[in-house]
Amino acid sequence: MSQDWRERLLEMQTELQRVAAAGEESAAVVELDQTKVGRLSRMDAMQAQAMAQASSQRRQVLLQGIKAALQRIDD
Repeated sequence: MSQDWRERLLEMQTELQRVAAAGEESAAVVELDQTKVGRLSRMDAMQAQAMAQASSQRRQVLLQGIKAALQRIDD
């Protein structure tokens, strides 16, 4: 039974890491050059950046929980 949980946790961990790698670009710093992007576009980009950073933080918390659960299973 613990092996089933271990496999599920490892799958979740792999998926979260894959999503994190794909989402790194969204959390990048927003460029404030007005000649390239309009004000509303920058505001949209800043909002998207904030949402991406919040998602990243939630993923990190989940990954820490998975790591702790895997450690408890191993112990």
